[in-house]
Amino acid sequence: MATAGGTSRWTRYFTMASALSMVALQGSSFFDVSLRTTAIVGIFGAVLPMVFGMAYLLLPSYVGRTLSTRRLPGVHFAAAYAGTGVLVTDGLVGLSPSLVALGESLWSLGVAIFVGTLLWTVAPAVVTDSEIVFRSADRPQRSTRLATMLLPVAVGYLVVGTVALLSMVTSLPELVGRSFPTVVHYYAAGFAALLIFALGARLLTGFFHESPPRYLSWVVLLCGAVAPGTLALNFWRPPWFLVGAGLEFVAMSGYVGLVAVVMYRTDRRRTGLYGIALGALSGAVAVGAVTLVAFGVGTATLVGVHVDVVLGGFFLLTIIGYAYQFFPVTNGQFPGATERTALTTILLLAFGVGLQAISAFTAYSWFHEAGSSLAVFGTTGYTYLMARRLLG
Repeated sequence: MATAGGTSRWTRYFTMASALSMVALQGSSFFDVSLRTTAIVGIFGAVLPMVFGMAYLLLPSYVGRTLSTRRLPGVHFAAAYAGTGVLVTDGLVGLSPSLVALGESLWSLGVAIFVGTLLWTVAPAVVTDSEIVFRSADRPQRSTRLATMLLPVAVGYLVVGTVALLSMVTSLPELVGRSFPTVVHYYAAGFAALLIFALGARLLTGFFHESPPRYLSWVVLLCGAVAPGTLALNFWRPPWFLVGAGLEFVAMSGYVGLVAVVMYRTDRRRTGLYGIALGALSGAVAVGAVTLVAFGVGTATLVGVHVDVVLGGFFLLTIIGYAYQFFPVTNGQFPGATERTALTTILLLAFGVGLQAISAFTAYSWFHEAGSSLAVFGTTGYTYLMARRLLG
């Protein structure tokens, strides 16, 4: 699973920076920060860097190669977090347009390095032998092939989202949208969520030796591939936004079913599976909440619930679940290196996010404060376990 030493180092750094951003995300809920700032901390700081780090580790070895360069991931890391820091600062205190443009440009530079580095490594192997990506099994299912083919689609959404981000501060023509919510949906639904669907169809089978129903995988993958573009290009504009919201809800609900089938059938009840399952359930709740608003059934309160639950629940719980699968804490020799401690961090975050969501419908402010506290404890515990496990 590991590749070259330098690549593993930057995977560890991305993982730890992502974990610290998780704590910051949950801690920000104690303060009156904007949804934009919350999204920057959550998507730019916590979610995407974890995806970047694991992609550097896994994708080259997936085609039998090692990363072509050990230095560029470090440049990507520095550019991405410098850009994120500028954008977060702008959300908190306000910065000049030129500084905001600098922050967005730095982040975009990191994305360009990420995509270019992976293409430089993976493309020659695929061009030489296109069947290399399907050799993980003698006769791979069609759903497995579809999941593999959707990986470049997810990366495409990352590129499109970055073009949309740059068009906000440059003279680039508006080809794929020019608003921050549009960028977020390209990144979150198009890149991160679609990767979770596509890799989930493969990783769940690999980790737990159970193959979900083929039809269910196809529903999740196809709906999950079409929905993000429909949502981002028609943000809150019916009727296509309603179509996109419906497709995303179908994809997320199908993903819950996919995880549930694997969880029911497998006898390998590892700790990470509980994080993955709770993350999937949170995703269905989050998408369902905003879908109600889109169809005029719910109130604007559900939009805030959607942000809290999709970031803290779907993305963070899923990331933590897979992190515990790839980096089992029980392999470490340090206080707290137990399955029970890891499960506790998952449950603290899950209950915390649940209380945050419930607080939107009650008059008791302590619900939100209690939920935020539990979520901070959960993400802090996860950060501690990953730091001891990865950094010794």
